[in-house]
Formats: sequence, structure tokens, C-alpha cells
Amino acid sequence: MWNRLFGRRAPSRPAFSVVIPSFRCAEKLSRSLVSVLAQPADLAEVLVIDGGSQDETVDVLKSYESRVRWVSEPDHGIYDAMNKGIAMSRGRYLYFLGAGDTLRPDVLDQFARRLPGRAIGFVYGNVFMHDKNVVWDGPWTPRKFRTRTPCQQAIFYDRRIFERHGGFELRFRAMADYAMNIRCFGDPKIRKIFVDAIIADYEGAGFSATFRDEVFYAERPTLLKEHLGIVPESKS
Repeated sequence: MWNRLFGRRAPSRPAFSVVIPSFRCAEKLSRSLVSVLAQPADLAEVLVIDGGSQDETVDVLKSYESRVRWVSEPDHGIYDAMNKGIAMSRGRYLYFLGAGDTLRPDVLDQFARRLPGRAIGFVYGNVFMHDKNVVWDGPWTPRKFRTRTPCQQAIFYDRRIFERHGGFELRFRAMADYAMNIRCFGDPKIRKIFVDAIIADYEGAGFSATFRDEVFYAERPTLLKEHLGIVPESKS
């Protein structure tokens, strides 16, 4: 599926596709959209993948539909929504923003200048975590994956990453991005580029912070060994 979708050339490809999954979060979504639409319009397309909200979320989307592409329909969770966004996207790089999180001013322009040419890029920086009042988390090393992963809102994924590795795995309900990032760091064909800048203000305390993904944690030792060649710490 992924090769077929990505094989189609868009007539005009922006640098970024900003994908925002949402579900019953009208006020938060509006805040996120304001921050994204304040970026240079020629750099990014904006896609909102809503899970069939019955609150005012669709009204918010209709108010922005001249600048935002969106769908609202039942899905199988956040990663299903993100995979739909990937399939709909046209940008060279995919960026996933949570409803309620906000981009820093002019950050897309700053990162557009750091994208590699022909290399497949995993370009990342930092986020400010409001729930912890910290900047997360500097340049990454494979050993960091023993206990944590770069924040999803800190990463720009070259769309060819999803050609190589497929979409986010739905069996991981809260940690599919963790699994994807392990694969990316273990793939020698993907160039990892760290930019020491804060990309977004991350609200925190969301689903991944409150739901323990037991399926992922059971598989994490295998993922670490298979893709990074390291033995995880005993505590999960």
C-alpha cells in the first residue's frame, strides 16, 4: 500500500505536511491550528484527521477549511489517524502535532533550511514539555532508547521512511512512534540530523502518558536487539 500511495507525484509538493489527529478537542485543536497557520503558507499543507467527534470539533474544522484539509470519521486510535494523514499527504516531510500542542513561531522556515538534499532524513530537535516544565531531550543516541524516545512533536520524518518501514503499527496503542523511531535509528540509509532548537510546546499528560502500552513494552527488548543491537535495561 505504501509504495503505491507514495509513488504518485503531487503536482506541487510542499516541504512539510503537518498532520493533526483529533477527537473531541475543539478548543485545543483551534489553538494548534492557529500556531500552524501562522507559519509561511508556502512551506506546509495542514491535514486534520478527526475520529468522528460529536462536539464542536467539526465546526472548528469548517471554519478553517479554506486552509486545512480534513476528514472526520471513526478510526482505530491515534496511529490509525496518523496513517490516514500519511496516505493523504503531499509534503516531503511528515510532522505530527497533537491537538493542544503548538508550533513555535517561524520554526518550519528554520527547519526547512536544514533538510538534507537527496538523503532520507530523520530531522529532529527539542520540545518544551509543559506538564514537566522541561526541554526534551537533546541529541539522541541508540542507548537512550532503552528507556525513552524522542518526542513525536520534535521530529520531521522524510516521507520515504514510510515507504521503507510502512506506517505506524496499530498493535501498539500508545507507543507506535517509539517503535518507529527505533527502526529509524537502526536504519543506516536514514540520515539522523539534530537541530538544537525548540520546535513545539508540548501540552503533555495525554494518552501515552496515562496508558501503559503493555504490548509495546513486551516487544521492546526484541526491537532494541534487532534494530540497534543493544540489550535493554531490565526495568521497563
